[in-house]
Amino acid sequence: MKIMSNDLLTSAHLTDRWFQRNHTLQSPLLGATIQFEIHNTEKIAINTINQANELSPSQYWACQIDNNPWYRWPASQKQMVFAVSPNHHRVIIMTGGNCDLDNVWNLQQDFALDSLEINPEGQMIPFRRSANVLILGDSITAGCWVNGKHASVDYRPETNYVGIAQQLLPDIELQRVAYSAAGVLRPGTGNVPPAKEWLTKLDAHTQIPAGQYNLVVIALGVNDRRFSQKEFESAYHEYVHAVIQRYHCPVALMVPFYQTFKNSIINIGQQFQLPVISTTDWCHHTTDGLHPNQRGSQEAGRHFALAIKQLLQ
Repeated sequence: MKIMSNDLLTSAHLTDRWFQRNHTLQSPLLGATIQFEIHNTEKIAINTINQANELSPSQYWACQIDNNPWYRWPASQKQMVFAVSPNHHRVIIMTGGNCDLDNVWNLQQDFALDSLEINPEGQMIPFRRSANVLILGDSITAGCWVNGKHASVDYRPETNYVGIAQQLLPDIELQRVAYSAAGVLRPGTGNVPPAKEWLTKLDAHTQIPAGQYNLVVIALGVNDRRFSQKEFESAYHEYVHAVIQRYHCPVALMVPFYQTFKNSIINIGQQFQLPVISTTDWCHHTTDGLHPNQRGSQEAGRHFALAIKQLLQ
């Protein structure tokens, strides 16, 4: 039985910023997930389309079934088939890797899932967690460069600090909207504009609804270090105000692991009476001096999970 993209909108739970285009399910984001439960099927086939820039490596996908290790494969492979028992299983499909050259903002070089296939007698239902947290961030939140210095293939949104925290918080859904190189002043790669514009837009042409969350975490700032403190404080203050106005839920500010603009973020948090997540000594292991490697992601993920749990109490 083939499950097309329009059916997935109701038979699966999609995290933020999926959309249907050209009969496929697409997202511009690393770490976007499709979550569901299946039973009475002995296979699940995932059919993908590689929409990467012609100069980019293939985009990657990842899948976890129950609590087994994540499995990754290139979108250019077109299909990945998993054999499963006919018992009940929980499945998470995640966008796993792309490249800075992929023009997700103007040319829709997004991740694209064509369809799923299960046995004709199989059943699929969405699964959701009890609380929902949104993290607004950059390449570190997205999961870039965790496993090495090769774009796409070495990205690990499933096991970066957000992915590790998700493993430790099974009842709290951690969603992310994060773009490589992005800041409140600096544009991201893929022709993505500064953060205030992608706060409300899916791409250059499409507005997107706000959604409902129990908590929003702003994890931006490290990519703005080329700008002056005064410029950053003005833009960050404006961005925090925009986030509060958009989501109407508790908001927390997170100091970048690199401690960029730490005092400014603390001061702005005090001005808005918002909690600030201190990240001092969270990550001692990086791929390139900035992005946490897998060991650093494990370390930071444990701290982040604890911070989220405390904020939701």
